[in-house]
Amino acid sequence: MSAKRLAALCAAAVLCAACTAAPPPRGASAPAAGSPSVTAAPPEPAPVRTARGRGWRLEHVGDQRGTRLKAVAASGPRDVWALGSPHEGTGRLLLLHFDGERWREHPAPEVTWDSKDDERFPALATTGPRDAWIFAATAALTAHHWDGERWSRVPLPDMDYNSGERAGATALAPDDVWLVVGDHAAHWDGRAWAVMRLPAWAASVSAAAPDQVWAVGGTGRPLAQGSFSSQAATMRWDGRSWQLVPAPEDRTPSKEINSQGRPDGSIPSIRLTRVVAHGPGNVWAIGTRKVFDYEDGSRSSTITMHWDGTAWSRAPGSAHVSAAGSDGANGIILVDWDTATGGLSGTIQVAPDGSRTELPPMAGADRRREIDVSAVSAVPGTRTVYAVGLAYGKNSGPMIARYH
Repeated sequence: MSAKRLAALCAAAVLCAACTAAPPPRGASAPAAGSPSVTAAPPEPAPVRTARGRGWRLEHVGDQRGTRLKAVAASGPRDVWALGSPHEGTGRLLLLHFDGERWREHPAPEVTWDSKDDERFPALATTGPRDAWIFAATAALTAHHWDGERWSRVPLPDMDYNSGERAGATALAPDDVWLVVGDHAAHWDGRAWAVMRLPAWAASVSAAAPDQVWAVGGTGRPLAQGSFSSQAATMRWDGRSWQLVPAPEDRTPSKEINSQGRPDGSIPSIRLTRVVAHGPGNVWAIGTRKVFDYEDGSRSSTITMHWDGTAWSRAPGSAHVSAAGSDGANGIILVDWDTATGGLSGTIQVAPDGSRTELPPMAGADRRREIDVSAVSAVPGTRTVYAVGLAYGKNSGPMIARYH
């Protein structure tokens, strides 16, 4: 693997980078009694099947060299947004829109972005051609709204934002928008924001209905050594209040030998960074499990969890995921950079029953093209999935691929 590609994979690891530990939120409620203290080992992955039919298609490679697309959101087949920024260094946001016929560049909100902060890249949400949102967590937390003609800044209430926290957003309708950051959530009813305290730290939010909203992140529990660790945290809005829902924990002491020649004894740090809500009995959460490593300080792997309406459980997935999102049906799409060899190979679809299917890669010359994916998202009401990132090669630049 080239050094260039290796560096790109590290930059693209949004899911893994978000596992930085944080102190517990003030006033956070404790998990419900009976919460599992040590999760059982994840189920043995089922053999990966290969889907038949057409595979991924490279739909757009922009001429903005050095720019990577890092977020994608759609409200329908004729309304898809993609957001990006410089792959390295500091610069303006790049915004593209698909109207059902072609991708066009749009003026982006006035936000300057530094690539070193990509683990908390702006959140993007849309409900229609005249309603889209961008939330940027930089030195300050800002909200920008698209009304069909222009982007305008919308004042936000005080959410006790600390620089470095990650924002997550989801929208069901122009008068039903959620924003989460740190241990706060804010709801937009079309006229004003209402702020609520969350029972844990949140990094992502997804809604299946007005009373089926999920946020995920970490608990931020302290370790005995005085530093801070985290266990997975999942929270649900039932239309009245936010409640902490018990999630599998992993408190298995590390047996790695430390610098004193003794077993380290530290417990894994788990932080969820992506949630996809399909319905009351079908919610997915993806995040990072970080453990002590003597040579590298720590090592990370991706964990996948599924909610069946009664409880969360570990689900088979992929070990090193660079992007995850809805598959447009009832499952999720995982892009694993360890198995990706070009042309979006290594893309796995996981169903609620645990079955895994590899989606066919691109055909022809594009099958060998080096592509790094930063985000994936399905078009609501369809099985069309968009993947965005960076394409290498003679004509390198911001990349958009589509699977249908």
